[in-house]
Amino acid sequence: MNKIDITKKILSLDSDYDPKYFNKFYKAWWYNWRNSENCKFRLTDSGYEYFKNVAEIKFYEIRYPKGLVITNKIVIDLDRYIDCPYFIDKKSLMVSSEKVAVQLVLFDGNLGNFGKAKRRKIQKGT
Repeated sequence: MNKIDITKKILSLDSDYDPKYFNKFYKAWWYNWRNSENCKFRLTDSGYEYFKNVAEIKFYEIRYPKGLVITNKIVIDLDRYIDCPYFIDKKSLMVSSEKVAVQLVLFDGNLGNFGKAKRRKIQKGT
């Protein structure tokens, strides 16, 4: 599923939704609203709030270990390897997939190590 499909599905839950406002919601909810392979599922503040509070989608909180600095490389890795809507804040990462949450918990919330492991797996071709 891509961001357009997800957005349409979430909006279809609202009986008052008018399709002519699709672009307004789409651009407000997704951090990078281009629909390409490299621009995945990072939500903006308003997207996260709508998904969580209005659409009532469950998010799993992954707290960062003390001292973790969110670098550009980490953000790029998250965009590459997380295949569900997610939200980044200063203290934690919120993901909407239990499977992804378990993977991140196994890394103790260390997003840098998560990205390294994913890159290694791809380089090995497994």
